[in-house]
Amino acid sequence: MPFGKKLSEHGVIIDRIAQSRIDIDAARLIVLNAAAAIDAGDAKTALIEIAEAKVLVPKVALQVVDWAMQAFGGEGLSQDTPLAAMWGHLRTVRIVDGPDEVHLQQLGKRENKRAREVQLLIQKQLDETDRLFEKYRVARGVDREVPRANL
Repeated sequence: MPFGKKLSEHGVIIDRIAQSRIDIDAARLIVLNAAAAIDAGDAKTALIEIAEAKVLVPKVALQVVDWAMQAFGGEGLSQDTPLAAMWGHLRTVRIVDGPDEVHLQQLGKRENKRAREVQLLIQKQLDETDRLFEKYRVARGVDREVPRANL
């Protein structure tokens, strides 16, 4: 018991336990979102969600195990705990399914393609707003001016 307290009672460890819970729950939700997207269509329609899971889940798992290893100090690196083996397996998972950079490139390209669709949707909404202002003869003041999308 370092400094007369259980390891789990130390401030930094408490913070890491809480952050681990948040990160694990977020990763779980990403996986469930990908599964729901696959169920709603097929794997090809869920490429974004799958890529997000492939990047986030191994990172989170590796971070949680790394924090546990850090908390246990030298024992965390030894064969006395399963942590070192877990870290090795998780590090391998981050490489096996393609490096994060590949998944991130795919995600970024898809988001860039989506940007045009979003800009068109915003422009459509702005046009509808203009139409309604004219229909109901509402004068736009300086403070009510809506910025135009730069297409």
